[in-house]
Amino acid sequence: MGETRQVPLFEAGMERGSWNERMSPGEYAVHYSSHAQNAGSPPFCTVFESMPEAEAYGRQYIAENPAVRLTIYDHQGRVGAPLREFRGSAFKDSELTARFRRWVGSILFFGGVGLTTLDWANGFSLSWPAMVGTRMLFPGLLLLFTEAMIMLHDRMEHRRKARSETA
Repeated sequence: MGETRQVPLFEAGMERGSWNERMSPGEYAVHYSSHAQNAGSPPFCTVFESMPEAEAYGRQYIAENPAVRLTIYDHQGRVGAPLREFRGSAFKDSELTARFRRWVGSILFFGGVGLTTLDWANGFSLSWPAMVGTRMLFPGLLLLFTEAMIMLHDRMEHRRKARSETA
């Protein structure tokens, strides 16, 4: 196994403040879920010289600590999805999933459109449907827009990788 090092995610007084700016091309960083590290220590990532080393470390760490999640990124940082992710069997996820963004975003947005249209059709005489509907529109639109941008980014990244493999 090659040499590994721990890089703080944020370091006060550093000229290069981001963790990935302190990595070289070809290095891979393993990030831990927030509760995987000691509460008193500052957050850090572990940097490996190759992807197979980072993956082997991830498998071993998850086997020993099933309540955590590890994500692996390259020197470009958090651009796009992680290169690899390891989830322990007891890990509880707290992020918004694509399914949640699509369903809740659709319900809020189209429900808001429906309520606002209902009140508009009645000359705004009811007032409560438009009031509730307009407040549902924007969170729904935000969730749907976020999901669309994530999908677009992933599609562009896939095309970029396909082009570089054929070149």
